[in-house]
Parts: sequence; structure tokens; C-alpha cells
Amino acid sequence: MIKSILSSILLTLSLCGLFSACGNDDDSSQIQLVTDYGVTEAGQTLRPGDIVHIYGNGFQANDCVEYDFRWDTGEQMFPEGFRGPVAAEIAESRPDGIDVRMPYRMPPSRVDIFLRREGDRMLMGKILLSDGQTPKDFRLYALDSQRHTIDRIGADGTANASANVWDISTRPDFHSIANCVYTYGLCGLSKAHGIQQPFFLDFCTGEWRPLYTTGYGTLALVTGKHSMVSAFVRNQKGSYYLDNISADLEQSNYAVPTRMNVGSGSVMGSASPLPEGLSAEQFGDYPGVFAQDQRLLILLSAKIGEGKWAPVLYSPSRFHVQETVEAGALIPFYFSVRLPATESGDTFATKVGYVVSDSADKGGSRFYLLDVPQSEWWTQEPFAVLRGKVISVSHNFERPGTFTVLSEKDGTYTVADYDWNQGEWQAPVHTATDMTYSAIVWGN
Repeated sequence: MIKSILSSILLTLSLCGLFSACGNDDDSSQIQLVTDYGVTEAGQTLRPGDIVHIYGNGFQANDCVEYDFRWDTGEQMFPEGFRGPVAAEIAESRPDGIDVRMPYRMPPSRVDIFLRREGDRMLMGKILLSDGQTPKDFRLYALDSQRHTIDRIGADGTANASANVWDISTRPDFHSIANCVYTYGLCGLSKAHGIQQPFFLDFCTGEWRPLYTTGYGTLALVTGKHSMVSAFVRNQKGSYYLDNISADLEQSNYAVPTRMNVGSGSVMGSASPLPEGLSAEQFGDYPGVFAQDQRLLILLSAKIGEGKWAPVLYSPSRFHVQETVEAGALIPFYFSVRLPATESGDTFATKVGYVVSDSADKGGSRFYLLDVPQSEWWTQEPFAVLRGKVISVSHNFERPGTFTVLSEKDGTYTVADYDWNQGEWQAPVHTATDMTYSAIVWGN
């Protein structure tokens, strides 16, 4: 049965490729949207970010450009990968031509360039694109809120190499950072025209991309094992709904013959007003975390006042405020653990909870798990304690059973891992007295 299905797929792909090849080779059969046309760089190998010049007579104001990408996979069953049509970024448009920018994150590809006008498409030329894939391994990044940079922290604890620093001075309030896998950049919150909005910092270009542009505020980001970044965003009625803001981010994940972005879909659940007595300004210091799959549950935190925080749980279409906690900060966190292997291979579970963070003279920071949503977790014993103030927590998907913490004690800042299986803190990977980091995050 499986062999029959695969044979049918291969036959379909072969026929599609045949028809496509025939259509591309016979230019006289295609609709002529412009005349005397071509691509100045046709046949050349270009790099990501290079400008391609398309020329001709008869371009119209609403014309757009699309790419079809093909690449070698090295797989015998599916030797050629394909993605298309992909909308091109237009750098300049004129009556006699369009300039487009080649994308990042793609594998070495053979690229067909098309002019699109409403429902019609015309092949303009072909080029080659050099490798633009981004790092697949997870790396640790830190937000420096004083120098206004994003730094990569190396495995040996080193930081601030010029090639691993991104300037964020144009958005100095960028905070609550999170990573959507394979995007090679960070999502976070920043104000635009006085309204808090989610943005994406592209590590390939250093450019900012707004992720939600309706003009209404964003309550908080949400992250977790779903490999996506979501946000609670406000609607016209003042209620908040959960939206997958990372669904359209380009991901460098081409170890497969065809692909889609990991994030898909958009709105999850319906809109809900905030609980009485809480305002949007009390949220957003830290990203929330997804706690469950089958029954949507999200952990958030709200600052009630100086030294007081409230855990806020979101279940479908409703926010639930829990008992106030006295702390310097209340930080939702998550990490994955490997379960005993089964016949189908390794399986994983996600653990979620809160860090009740305080300075060393107030007892330090305590880590609690929220295994049962209805349980009064703050009455339980913490599973871990750190004699310092926790500033940020992040998890590396490639290292189940661990999470990484940025903390401060007596003026010394430390980045260290906690090993769930061993039940102990590991040796610090980075220690400094002049550190000005306000958050860390694992990303690729």
C-alpha cells in the first residue's frame, strides 16, 4: 500500500515536472504580459540579498514578481526539492522594469523568475542562487538593554564578537524576546506610535519586520514547544485573542523535498476581555508559555504593583487570575524532558511553571512546576532554588532535560544550566560583573 502511494506521488511529481519543463522551454506558448523582456543577470549565480534587474516594455503599476526554487536534495526517491511560487521583495518598480531582491535562507537553487499580473504568469528568466541557509544548531543570544544590542554568547562563554552582535538602537525598548525555530532572528515587543507591537529582528539583514499592524496593542508574546511564537492582540472591542504571529516568517528548513513554514494557522480560540482590575500595561514583561496541547492552556504573569505579581492562566476564551505572589519578578518558563523510549522511538513531554524571582537577601529564586492547572502551586515545595535573582529563563530543544538561566547575585551576573535528570545546577557558562543583559534566549 505504502509503495503504491509513493509510486503515485513520484508519477505525479514527474508529470508536473514534465509539464513545467515543457511550458518553460516553449516561451511562445505563454501569455505575453510585456515585450522585449529579460533578466539582466540571467544565467548568473547570485547571492542572497543581491538585486535582480527585470526589464521590458509594458509593465503595469500592480505587477508583481514570483520565484520558483528547485534544489538538489541528495535523496534518491526525491532528488529535487521545489518551492514556489514565492513572492519577491520589490526594491524598485518602473514602467520599463522591476528590480527585486534575492531572498535569504534558501539552499543553493535554480530559480525561475516570473512576472505576475492578476491571474496570469510569464517567465522572465532564470538565475542560480548561492547557499543562503542559516545555522541549524541552537545558539544562545542575550539582550543588552543598556548597549542596545543582541549578542551571541559562545559555548565558551565569550560574547561581543563583531560578527555576532546586532544593533537594536532603533528600537531600544525591544524586550520579551522569543525565537521561532529556523528563522534566524528574534521576535519581541516594542512600541510603534505609542502602541506596543510585536516585531521580528532579522539576523540576516539586521532589519525590523512588524508582525502585527492593525494599530491595536499587544498584551504579551507566547512561546513553547510548538515551534512558533504567538501573541495576545487586542481587537476593536478591547478584548484579546491569540494569534500565531510567526506563521509567515521565512524558515531555513530545507532538509525535505517540499516544505511549508512550521508555524501555520492564525487565530487560536476566541477573544476574551481582561479580568476586572487588570490592564494591558501590567503584562508583557516576559513571554507566556503554552502548557497543554489538547486543552489550550497558557501561563502569563502580570505585575500588580511594586514587589507583587499575579500568575494569570488562559484557557479557551478566558483569563484566570491566581493568588498574588510577593516577588521581584514572576517568570513563566518551560522545558522538555525525554520519556522512556518506546517502539516508535523517543518521546518527549513538556514541563511548565513559574520562577518566583527575588534577590539573594530575600531568599533568592524558587522554581515551581504547574503539573495540575487547578493545584495551588505556590503552596508546594520548589523543585529548584537559586541563591540569586533570576532575570531570564530559556530552553534549548536540542538539550531536553535542561534549561538555561540568567541570574544576578551581589553584582555578579551568571548564565548557567539546570539539569532536571540530575536535579542540580551545572557550572556557569558565563560570569561577569559588568554584564548588562536583561534577557537570554536559545534560537536558530
